[in-house]
Amino acid sequence: MTDYNKKNYKIFLTANIISSFIAGIFGPFYILFVQDKGGGLENFGIAMGLLLLAQSIVAYYAGKYSDIFGRKPLLILEGYGHAITVILFLFISQIWQLYVLQIISGILAGLEATAHTSFLGDITEKKSRGRDVGKYYMVVGTISALTMMAGGYVIAVVGLKIVFVLMAIADIISTSMFWMLKENKS
Repeated sequence: MTDYNKKNYKIFLTANIISSFIAGIFGPFYILFVQDKGGGLENFGIAMGLLLLAQSIVAYYAGKYSDIFGRKPLLILEGYGHAITVILFLFISQIWQLYVLQIISGILAGLEATAHTSFLGDITEKKSRGRDVGKYYMVVGTISALTMMAGGYVIAVVGLKIVFVLMAIADIISTSMFWMLKENKS
């Protein structure tokens, strides 16, 4: 990996460790949030299905546009958009509002997944791409797993609503780091 790409890799990895740290805390407790809004397992299933459907549809277009405009703008749009969306979750009172936010979250996830994976490919060299991408996912996944295990304790201490605020702050911090990325769009 060139020095240029090593720096990008370190920035990208650090930014995603920050965002995955708080997201890992919240992940398993999302169902409790849905139940708190009056929904049951069927609503949870619909909400998650809407997110995945929106993500799947947007992923193709995000990939197409990331080839034209670059990955960095989509990563930044997704990160700040996610921070706003996470805060909006605090204000919902009905299930249909949850569904709307899940669709928005899915759109953002489609941007993120495609730009994220493409950027990792862009900054890694073919001869070590598998190792470098594997290292990235090992580190980010381990952080998410550990925070997921501790999540119940954290939520018991600070409450579920505070975790939304912490997620938004983590998104803003990690997304702000993306401004330091150098992208070669050729």
